[in-house]
Amino acid sequence: MLKIRSLITLAIAAVLLALPAAALAQNTSSVTGTINFRQSVTIPNNAVVTIQLADASRQGAPATVLAQQSFSANGAQAPLPFSLQYDKGQITTTGIYIVQGNIKVDGQLRYTTTTAFRVITQGNPTTVGVMMDGVGTLPKTAGGTNLLLGALLLGALLLLTRLMRMQLLRRSSLPRAF
Repeated sequence: MLKIRSLITLAIAAVLLALPAAALAQNTSSVTGTINFRQSVTIPNNAVVTIQLADASRQGAPATVLAQQSFSANGAQAPLPFSLQYDKGQITTTGIYIVQGNIKVDGQLRYTTTTAFRVITQGNPTTVGVMMDGVGTLPKTAGGTNLLLGALLLGALLLLTRLMRMQLLRRSSLPRAF
């Protein structure tokens, strides 16, 4: 009889210990997705990828990080999968939630998100494709075009200035009619 009571007590204790974990599992969810790059890049093995789920609801204030995942690339290349576990209790239906991230190599920022990827609420998905851009680089088409356009405009301005000076000099050297 003592053995049966001990077994029942042990079973009840096991159930009671499992309840908080089960309740916690029911109150969590996740945002999943992949990280890609606008440019064709090869990520170094020692690159550290950090991806975050953040609450961007408060205007004028930095986004509050709700969940974060960091991992070493270890030779992996895009698309890089991620999964961010979050507490459903931190989410409000009117809130704005975004996924943001960056990649550092030897502690230096190399890639980052430049767009807010909205998730979870207001009809936004919980699976998202995140695009990262190189830090300190312009897209080749826009950067090259802007540089060429600027050089042409500067050249035209210099030419116009020179022509105006020549015309003024010519006028000043002509005899005046009375």
